[in-house]
Amino acid sequence: MSIENEKSEVYRRSREALEGAAEQKEKREGEADEELKRAASLERADYLIKEVKNSKKQIQNILLHIQQVTQAIRQLRAQLQLAAQNDDPESVKQDKKSVEELNRKISMYKDELVRMRDDLVREQILELKNGIGAGMTADELKRRAESDVDRMIEEIKK
Repeated sequence: MSIENEKSEVYRRSREALEGAAEQKEKREGEADEELKRAASLERADYLIKEVKNSKKQIQNILLHIQQVTQAIRQLRAQLQLAAQNDDPESVKQDKKSVEELNRKISMYKDELVRMRDDLVREQILELKNGIGAGMTADELKRRAESDVDRMIEEIKK
């Protein structure tokens, strides 16, 4: 009986060790998933910020183009002594549509950034913990992270 008890004890320990190893593996995988989610969230925010900036730059370029085309048309009409017409040329109409579309995209990106605010704050807290905020309390870290994220969102809204 003693050998059977030892065998069952060894079997029980082996099973517990395997279960513990499986639990640790699941825990590590869960942590990796959280890291991936955080990284994806930050990457998405970076993408949206770049898209907003690029769209704003495109709008500026299109508006400048509209002004140049309109001015050139006025000059040509003046040279040809044509009556002033209020009709916009087709290219100006297309440019105005592009501006409207870009403004719509910017609005969508801004809304998404606002919805991502809580995720961004959590990520900023982690970055601060690992960086300049190592000695800060949890409350200070949260306030600083919220301030940083709010400042970034406000900058994008301009």
